[in-house]
This record gives sequence, structure tokens and C-alpha cells, in this order.
Amino acid sequence: MIEKLILFFLRHKIISLIILGLITIVILYLTLMPPSRIGSHPLYSYDKAGHFMMFFGWTFVFGLISFAMRGVRKTGLLAIFLIGSLFGISIEIAQGILPYGRSASFYDAIADILGCLTAVLLLRYVREAILNN
Repeated sequence: MIEKLILFFLRHKIISLIILGLITIVILYLTLMPPSRIGSHPLYSYDKAGHFMMFFGWTFVFGLISFAMRGVRKTGLLAIFLIGSLFGISIEIAQGILPYGRSASFYDAIADILGCLTAVLLLRYVREAILNN
């Protein structure tokens, strides 16, 4: 299943980058827009789980695209983790700076980093499975 996904990303590089771009835009919208523009929903009460899932998903897709474009062996998982984590930390810093009624949260950043870490651990497992086939 994952191999088919990597092959899809490899065959459709433009679509892959568009997918990553769309995920990035959604994350930026959900994390940087004023709360009044996003609305209220009971789902938002699971804030830390949301941060975890957003950055898990972004990092996992970014890693699969990296596997497809750079090769499974050449993709640095530490770099993927650092890029995802810095993306999450940057958003928290932006929330503290922008005057949109948002505030930076250390615990949101931790949830972002844990999502990235979990994605990279899964990517490591995927890479080992691919290389052992």
C-alpha cells in the first residue's frame, strides 16, 4: 500500500507538491486565522490531538514525497523531523506575534513535535520494509 503511494508521488510529482501545498495551507489557515473566522466546533476542544494529527500528517506526506523524489536510501529522516518541527514551532511563534487573538503555546509546540516524531518513526519503519523487499 505504501509502496503504491510512493509510486504515485514519484509518477505525479506536480500533484504531490500540490497535495503538500494544500495541506500546508490548511494547517496555516487553522493555526493562524483569528478564532472568530474559523468558528467553534466541539472538535476544537481536542486542540493538542489536532496539532499532533496535523503535523503527523504533514510530516508523513513530506517524507513520502521525499522518498519518491530523492530515493528511499537518500532521504534523511532527521532532516524531515527537523523541518516538520521547525514548521510547528514557527507557527507557534507567529501566533504569539500576530494580533489575531491567538497566543503561542508551548504545549501546542510539543504536540506538533510529537506528531512529527511519530511520523518519522513510521517513515523509518516504511523505509526498512521497502529496503528489505
